Amino acid sequence: TTRIGLVDIHQKLLASAELPTCAERSAGEIIEEIGERVLSMLAEEGIEMDQCVGVGVGVPGTIDRRRGVVVYSNNIRWKQVPLAELLGNHLPLPIQIANDADCVALGETVAGAGKGYQNVVMITLGTGVGGGVILSGEIVSGSEPGHMVIVEDGEPCTCGRCGCLEAYASAAALERAVKQATGRELSPEAIFAGAEQGNEMLQKIVNDYLHRLGTGVVNIVNIFRPQLVLFGGRIPVWNETFLTSIREKVKKNCFGGEMTELPEIEAAALGREAGMVGAASLI
Repeated sequence: TTRIGLVDIHQKLLASAELPTCAERSAGEIIEEIGERVLSMLAEEGIEMDQCVGVGVGVPGTIDRRRGVVVYSNNIRWKQVPLAELLGNHLPLPIQIANDADCVALGETVAGAGKGYQNVVMITLGTGVGGGVILSGEIVSGSEPGHMVIVEDGEPCTCGRCGCLEAYASAAALERAVKQATGRELSPEAIFAGAEQGNEMLQKIVNDYLHRLGTGVVNIVNIFRPQLVLFGGRIPVWNETFLTSIREKVKKNCFGGEMTELPEIEAAALGREAGMVGAASLI
């Protein structure tokens, strides 16, 4: 899905729309449709082009921000696509692009749970483990927290390596562990709820899951020393069991422990708006 948002100078989302990306099409066709939909949205909202200061775009994959090029995106099958140039043919405005997870992190920092912080790590727990790093208010491009190895020669990961954080801490990994143990397909919310209600099998799976995730978070904190770590995605990250476990893991295992300034651990606030707000904030 492609999401398009109209964002004002106060990082407030004024209007939004969604359309299927249909990744089997060429990059040119997709970009043309996006440009046309943006023009339609501006007309619907009564906003002239000269009232717009620019266009920000978040894209999954490896991004060359300086050239405005999507170097490689497996999700939409793009290689070396000059996105800024092609979109500029439809929208005569300054255009900036970045990785979509970086945009989510930036959105939360400027207008969500990270507002008021300069150094924030955002971790998204979905099909994979995504994330973005904001230091001194700026995106640190290219970070891939899901692909640090936390178990040598461990579970195979979709990236081709073994033992990655993503192989243990994604929502998909949690669901897979439950199905292997119980034969049942449960959502992450149902898994956490069952564990809290006393199901011993689900309790063990949730504890193992949080232990692995906590290991990854400790590594990230030791490297970046953020003021705040935010979580979003399909895992119920607002759940107190989740937050308490990660907080305790960080407190116990980060280098220097309580003698150092440890980050706050919180749930993200903007949900699906974060990426659009963050993309707009690239301008």
